[in-house]
Order: sequence, then structure tokens, then C-alpha cells
Amino acid sequence: MKQLLYLFLIVFLVGCEDEYEDIYRYSKIITQSKDYPVYLDMGEVGKIQVKAESPQESPFKIVSNDNYYFVGELLKGVHVYEKNGESLSYQCFIECKYIKDFEIAGNLFYCNNLVDLVILDVSEPLQATLLHREENYFNHFTSYKTGWNIPYEEGKGLIVGSERHELTGVVTEKDPNLDFGEYDKLYDSLTTKEIPDFWFTEQPVFDKPYIGMIQLGLEEIRSYGSYNSWAICAYRSGAFSSREEDLWTEPWGNYAPPYYYSNAYPVRMFFQDSLVFILGVETNGARGYSDCMVYDERYPVSYHLYFPTFRPIDITYLPGMQVFYVLSGQSIWGGYKSNESAYMERYVDYEIPTNATSIFRVENHLITLGNELAVYIPAEDELQLVTNYSDISGTCWSKDGNVLAVANAQGLFLYDISNLENIKLIP
Repeated sequence: MKQLLYLFLIVFLVGCEDEYEDIYRYSKIITQSKDYPVYLDMGEVGKIQVKAESPQESPFKIVSNDNYYFVGELLKGVHVYEKNGESLSYQCFIECKYIKDFEIAGNLFYCNNLVDLVILDVSEPLQATLLHREENYFNHFTSYKTGWNIPYEEGKGLIVGSERHELTGVVTEKDPNLDFGEYDKLYDSLTTKEIPDFWFTEQPVFDKPYIGMIQLGLEEIRSYGSYNSWAICAYRSGAFSSREEDLWTEPWGNYAPPYYYSNAYPVRMFFQDSLVFILGVETNGARGYSDCMVYDERYPVSYHLYFPTFRPIDITYLPGMQVFYVLSGQSIWGGYKSNESAYMERYVDYEIPTNATSIFRVENHLITLGNELAVYIPAEDELQLVTNYSDISGTCWSKDGNVLAVANAQGLFLYDISNLENIKLIP
């Protein structure tokens, strides 16, 4: 009997020792961290407000309809001027934060509100009404160009950063990972109203989101699609519609879709003289390009201009000479179109010193605008200066017949350009 008791005690003690080792040999206290995304609260950013006025500091674009001029203030909103015959009266300022482009179709005003597309009824600008908001509309590039997107998570929004949280607990061989379940519930939807400083630099035109908007067709607005394509939208009868159009779509449109280069990105798109112009820069920022889409009923045609020593500031086309004229920031260049391909036959630097920021044509004349307005007559391989106007300056313009609208920090001004050698301010 004693022998059985001793045997039982030995087995019991050995069993206890194994259990003790099993608990402590394979368990330890550790601390682990986990990063949770922080999303942008669009509550403040997404507000569209009408204000009596706001300083006009850096206008970048002018569009108009029958009754009003709309002057864009980069990353702030739009100044509205009413047309009173040939005179103007300031109406209001429509605040739309982080605006970088806009268009008008009748009384419908399309613009970006950061990455969202918003559509306003501006038939009465003082009571401008939000008709539609399409979230993330300018942030939808495919896997080919995911770098063009501001980071986001579908259904949750833009990701502005992350927040790290630590958990201390016991892990064992059977449970080697800490359970962050409660933390996941707690930190699943972190938000902030602050936009990171690095999203917008001193040159916001080169920053994301990459936006270009033009009106083509009846009340249709085009912008960049998901991959080498147009995103085409319209708002009719209270309903928003959108579609994509590319070279592989049947039937395709009469303008070639934008092409996405692997080492470059677009910074501006506009429609002028029945051509679509897209300006872009290479990722290193030192070189640039312009794609020019020409209307063609048979097959979409796009001309490509490449500038290895500068990024183009503005461009226009003179059909009579088949030349694209480009501002480099220091001079005026010409790109002579080839009749045999979509590339340029040759480039010419006219070696005309200028810091102008806009170039456009009036009939067979070239106009540059910046600190002054200058008028040129193009000739073969040269530009002849007709006259300049040191009292006319601006950062953007629009033309309607013989009336030229020019915007600068002092306001919006109208000029009679029926005689380019005697341009007059319209009081």
C-alpha cells in the first residue's frame, strides 16, 4: 500500500511540474503596436458658401455665360461679376475650398471641391444652390496610375495619415498574437479636419488632385477618365450621369482621349479654337509636354509636343501657319506641325524675352499677357512686335467677340480689342 502511495505522489508531482513548465516556458508579456488610418472629415472642406466678397489675390481662370463672369481664385472659390451691358458689377464670392478647375454650362457650374465634383445652380449667384455632389470623382485612377490618387479607402474617404496604438498582453504558443479586436472597434473610424501641409505646395497646380475640365457637346463636361480615357458627365432634368470614352469604345468621339504617360502627369487642360490642349510635366519637374487634340470626324488625332528644357506655361495654335506657339517662362517658342505625323517637324525659339503667363490668338495676331499685354504678327521663323500695353496686366483672360476680359489682383476689366493697335478699356 505504501508503495502505491509513493508511486501516486511521484506521478502527481511530475504532472504538476509539466503543467508549470507548460504555462511559463511558452508564455511571455509583450507590447505590440498597430497603425490605424486617419480619414479626412469633409464637413468643413465640403462646405459651399456664398459670401459678399473676398480678396481677389491669384485668379487663374475666367468662364462666363450670358449674364455673369466667374473668376476662379485658386484653392479658395469663385468671384462672380454681373454683366451690365458693357460694364461690370461685383456680385459675390462663392467659397469652394481647394478648387483647382471649373466650367459653366448654361446656369450649371461644375467644379472640383478637393476630389469631389460639385454642381451648382448659379442662375442667381447670390443664392447659388448645390444640386449634386459626386464624391471622389477626381480620384479614380486605375492600377496603372494609382500614384495620381490621393490615398483613400472606398466607403470611408481620404486617408490623411495614421495613428499608432500599443497593446500589452500575454502571448503563448497556442495564442502567439495579441488580440486587437477591441482596439479595432475603437479606432476603426478615426477622423480629422486638418489637411496635411504636404498635400499642397507653393505651386498647387502641380499637386494632386490632377484635374482638367472642359465643356464639349451640349452641357457635357469632360475630365480625365480612369485610364487613357475621358470621363464625361452631365446633369439633366435633376439627374447626374457619367460615362467613360476611349479609343476602344464604339462609337468614339471626335477628340482623342488624354494619354497617360508613365513618367509625367497633367497639370492643365483647356479648350480653345476648337482644340483641346493638355499641358503636363515630367516627374522630375524640369521637362514638359503638351498634347493637342484636333477635331476629326474620321479618327481622333492628337499632336504631341515635347520640351526637354522647360515645362510649358501656355500654348495656342495659329491654323494659317500650322504652328503651335508656346510660352516657356523666358521666351516664346514655335512648334511647326508635320503633315506626315502627329509629332512636330521642328521647334523654334524666337528668343523674345518675356515673363508672360498667357498666350492666345486674335485672328492672325498673337497676344501675350502677364505684367503687360503685347501684340505680335507671326512670320516665318519670327515674331514681329506690333505694340505693347504696359497698363494692361493679368493672370487670366477670356474673349467674347471683340471684348477681352482680364483678371488680376485689382479685379476684372473689360477691353475693346476691335483694333489691336488701339486697345481701349471699357469703362
